[in-house]
Amino acid sequence: MSAKDLLIQLFGLPKGEIIFQDYSCALKGLISKYGRIFIAENHICFYANLAGSKTNLVIKLDDIAKLDSKNKSDIDITLKDGKTFCFNGFHDKDQVYNLMNALISGQPLSNQTTFQTTTDSAREDDSQIENAEVEIQFLQSGASMDQEMCKFTFSFNLDKFFEFFLADDALVYSIADHRQSEKDTDIQLTKWTPIEDNPTMFQREMKNVIKLTGVPFKDKSKMHKLFTYKREADKLIYTCTTHTLDVPYGNCFQAEEKWEVSQLEDNKCLLKIFASVVFTKSTMMKGTIMSKTMSGLKEDYEKWINNVKIRLEAMAKSQKSQVSNINHEYEDSKKLDDNILNKIMQTNQSQQQKQNISQSQFYQGRKSELLYLLSIFLLIIIMLIQIGILNKQSQKLENLEQLVLKLQQQ
Repeated sequence: MSAKDLLIQLFGLPKGEIIFQDYSCALKGLISKYGRIFIAENHICFYANLAGSKTNLVIKLDDIAKLDSKNKSDIDITLKDGKTFCFNGFHDKDQVYNLMNALISGQPLSNQTTFQTTTDSAREDDSQIENAEVEIQFLQSGASMDQEMCKFTFSFNLDKFFEFFLADDALVYSIADHRQSEKDTDIQLTKWTPIEDNPTMFQREMKNVIKLTGVPFKDKSKMHKLFTYKREADKLIYTCTTHTLDVPYGNCFQAEEKWEVSQLEDNKCLLKIFASVVFTKSTMMKGTIMSKTMSGLKEDYEKWINNVKIRLEAMAKSQKSQVSNINHEYEDSKKLDDNILNKIMQTNQSQQQKQNISQSQFYQGRKSELLYLLSIFLLIIIMLIQIGILNKQSQKLENLEQLVLKLQQQ
């Protein structure tokens, strides 16, 4: 059975329904559910299976009263009965919104392919996640400026890298997730917004409180990070400028990091991380600050890549489990359909037998009625014949009596 047929079976769609596109996203709620949304000819479907909790949502286009996109990440679908569903985490939210809007409003579709093409892409993505090995290379640490610290090779493409780690609603491991894993507090992370004088570049900022070790009389510090990213043809440039506000000499320096993510062949991407310490004021502690900062960054990236690998492995297992569950659900559904069909056949056979018995009884009853009527008819004929014979005999007797009277008179 093809993937399209399996999806039609899973969502209970009409046979022959065209599935145009599918996208990874999340269904917002008290706990967001990450899965895939499938946009079909007459339906919008969403499926997620996380930690054994399955979500199978099917929305008819005719039941949609309003489609709205109030911000840069969310798509809201309001039904005629008042229910509202909010989806986010799209890599290209506008593309998804435009396709939905075109189908709902009956506009002609342009540059849209059917599910046969997107299924190949989805299978390719699945295989990338299932084999999401990460090649790691940490370079020799030192105190030099603008140092290339490490290289990571991921077995998925550049778009997936952004979607998994850098998007506002990153699907695998965001910067906020990482800071939470480090037990940071008061994390405030803004959304990506275009820079006014350079609309091809986006920025956001984060404020948080980190724990400190080895600093006299200080166990925590406020931190401010400014992020930017710019997408080029086959490359993504991502930067981070960090100010640690409450550490000694914190007003004298800032840590600067740059990620260069390049598209490779075989649908892979390479992440190179550069780091440097920029001094805004002169200090005698320059060497110590550089050494400790670079060492801290390297340790932080070791933790980051370790957590990324754990998340990717969990995601791969979840997708394998999801495919297995879909197959099991199909088999269970098939068994259920077979049982229902057998029951229907048995019911039909029983009804047919009852009908045959009823018809047989009916025919026997009709036969008896006909025989009874025929016997009555024969009796009537016999009686009529006897009456006719009696009439003739009576007539003969009358004639004989008249003849006798005439003879007596003579």
